[in-house]
Amino acid sequence: MSDDPVTRFHLTYANRPVGRLALLTMDNGEDHTKPNTFGEQALASLSAALDELEPADDVRGLLLTGKPFIFAVGADLKAFTGMDADQAREGGRRGHEAFARLQELPFPTVAAINGACIGGGMEIALHCDYRTLSTGAQVLAFSEVFLSILPAWGGTQLAPRVVGGRNAVETIVTNPLNNNQMMKPAEAFQRGFADRYYDSATFLDDSVAFLERLIAGEETVERAVDPTEGLDEALANARGMADGKTKGATRAPYLALELVEFAARGGDLAEGRVREQDALAELLPARQAQASIYAFELTQQRAKKQPWKPDVPPRDIRKVAVIGAGLMGSQIGVLHLQRLEVPLVMKDIDEQVLGHAREHIEGELDKRVAKGRLSDGKARFLKGLVTYTTSYDEVAGADWVAEAVVERMELKQRLFADLEQVVDEGAILATNTSSLSIAEMTADLARPERVVGFHFFTPVPMMPLVEVIRPDGVADEAMATAFEVAKRLRKTAVQCADAPAFIVNRLMLRFNGEATKALRYGTDFKDIDRAIEGLGLPMGPFILFGLVGLEVAYHTGVALATAFPDRFEVDDNFHLMGTSGLPGVYDWSAGGEVYPEIRDNLVVEEHAPWTGEQIQRAALEAVADEARRMLDDGVVADARDIDTAMLLGAGYPFFNGGICRYLDQTGVSHELFGRPLVTAHDGARD
Repeated sequence: MSDDPVTRFHLTYANRPVGRLALLTMDNGEDHTKPNTFGEQALASLSAALDELEPADDVRGLLLTGKPFIFAVGADLKAFTGMDADQAREGGRRGHEAFARLQELPFPTVAAINGACIGGGMEIALHCDYRTLSTGAQVLAFSEVFLSILPAWGGTQLAPRVVGGRNAVETIVTNPLNNNQMMKPAEAFQRGFADRYYDSATFLDDSVAFLERLIAGEETVERAVDPTEGLDEALANARGMADGKTKGATRAPYLALELVEFAARGGDLAEGRVREQDALAELLPARQAQASIYAFELTQQRAKKQPWKPDVPPRDIRKVAVIGAGLMGSQIGVLHLQRLEVPLVMKDIDEQVLGHAREHIEGELDKRVAKGRLSDGKARFLKGLVTYTTSYDEVAGADWVAEAVVERMELKQRLFADLEQVVDEGAILATNTSSLSIAEMTADLARPERVVGFHFFTPVPMMPLVEVIRPDGVADEAMATAFEVAKRLRKTAVQCADAPAFIVNRLMLRFNGEATKALRYGTDFKDIDRAIEGLGLPMGPFILFGLVGLEVAYHTGVALATAFPDRFEVDDNFHLMGTSGLPGVYDWSAGGEVYPEIRDNLVVEEHAPWTGEQIQRAALEAVADEARRMLDDGVVADARDIDTAMLLGAGYPFFNGGICRYLDQTGVSHELFGRPLVTAHDGARD
C-alpha cells in the first residue's frame, strides 16, 4: 500500500442571497510541497461528490478550487509506470467520464484557480463553465507532451474551443517542447484561460462574488473565439519545432497537433474524447513515455532529496569568494550574489579582467531590474556587496571559495596553496575543474579534506547541473556545504568520485569520440551529426564541440586518453580540430560549412564510409561500456546518477530517460552485459 497522499474532493455548502452554493475543494491533506494529483482514488472521490451534486435541486452554483498555493497538477505519474495500452485507455475513459459529469451539471460552475495548475488541473478547470485566476497562481501549463504523452482528459478538445486553436497549439505543444515552458498567471489570463483575474489577497471572496453575479444575471461573460484563427501557421510552426527538437523520435507532439486540429476545425467532442483515449493507449506504454516518467522522477524528486548529502550540518555561508574573474567566473559570481545575497569577492590577477567582470555582474543585475524581476534598490544593494581585487587579502574571512581559473594543474595547485595562507581553517574550497584530479591538485595542502569539486556547466545561468566531486578523505562538512550551496543556487547536484572528467564529459567524450572516428573512413561531418541526432539527441558531436569550444573538448580528450589509453584516443583528426584555434567545426558565417582549415587537412583512410546505423551502434556500445565501468569502479553510486547528470548536463531528452535507461530499454546493455544498468536497488540511498 502506497503512503503517498490521496487527493480528495471535499464538498461543503454555503447559503447566500442568491441561494445555496457548493464549494468543492481539492486537497490531499499535505502542504504545498506535495501538490494535488489525480489518481484512481481521486477520481472516485470526485465521482462521489458528483453523485451528491447531480440530484441536488437546491444548489444554484458550484465553485471548484484547490488547497493553499495549489489548484492541481494533473495525474499521478507514479501510476503510469508499466501501464499497458488497455490500462491507459481505461484511465483516459475514467477521467473523461468524471470530468464530463462536472461539465454537465445543471447550474453555473466556476473553477477558481488559486495556485499551480498543470496538466489535468488545466483540464478539470476547462470542464467548468467559467474560470477565475489568482495573481498568486504561480504557473499554469499543459506539460504532457514534455513527458511524451498528451492531455487526454479533454485538454486537446476543450482548449481550442475556449482559447482558440493557436493558443491551444502553443500551450499544449510548443511550450512543452521549449524545455517545458510554463505560463505565468498574467499570460494565461491574456490567452483566455480565465474569464476574470483577481488579486490573491481577496481571490476566494472575489470568485464567490463573481459566481453570485453570474447566477443573479448581473454579469455575463462574452467569448468571441474563432478556433481556426492563426491555426495553420501555428500548426506549421509547431510541427517544425517538433522536427527540430525531437527529430521525430517521439510521436507525442504530432498526435497532440492532430487532436487539437480536429477540435479546432469543429470535430465532435465525444469523438475527440475517444481519440484522446486511443492516443493515450498508444503513447503511455511506449518507451518514450516510460522513459520520460523515469526522467521526471529522477530530476524532480530523487535529485532534489540529495541522497548523497552527508547527515551533518553545512557551514554557514556569510561571505563568498570567486578566484578567476573571466566569463565563467563572472557567471559563477553573479549567481552566488543573486541567490546567497552575501558579500562577494571577485579576485583576479588582471585589472582589465576584473573590469569586464564588474560590467558583466552589474549588467546582469540591471537586466533583472529592466525585466521587473529585481527592484532598483535591491540591485544597488547587491552591487555594493561585491569587491573586485587583485589581492588575496580581501578573500580572508570567506566561508566558501570557488576557483574558476583555466584548466592547468600547476596553476590550480599554486592557487590553493595561496588560499590556505589567507582563509581560516573552516573555509570550504571548491574547484570548478571539468576533468583534473582533485587529489593531485590538493596533494601538498595542509588541509586537503576541505576541498571539493563543484563543476558548473556553461552557460552557468541556464544549465541546471552541478557535479559535486567527492575526493577520497574529504570532510563530511565540506560535502554537506557543497550540496547546500547547490540547493541555494537552485542547481541540481549529482555526486561522483574524483575520477578523470567525472560523469558528463567522460561519457560524452567516449560517445562522441567513437562517432568522430567515422571521419577517418571518409564519412561526412554532417552525416555523422545527423546519425547521432537520429537517436533523438539535441545535436551531433561537431555542433556540440563548437558549443563547448574545440580547445576545451580537446583538453578533456587528452586528459581521458592519458588516464584510459585503451579506450580514449586523440587521433590526428581530433588533434587537428582541437589545436586549430577555430571557434568550432562549422563556419556559420559561411552557411554552416566546415572550415577549410579542418576539411582540407583531414586524415582519411581507404575505407567505405560508415552508415548512420554503424555510427549509432559504435557510439552506443562505447558509451554503454564506459557507463558500466563507471558503475563497477564506483565513480557513481548508481546508474540513476549517470542518467540525471546526462539529462541535466548534456541535454539528453526526457523521452530517452538518460543514457543508461535508453541502453536498457533498447536492449543494448542486455546484449553487451547480460544485465540492465538501472536496477531496482538505488545504490545512492545506501
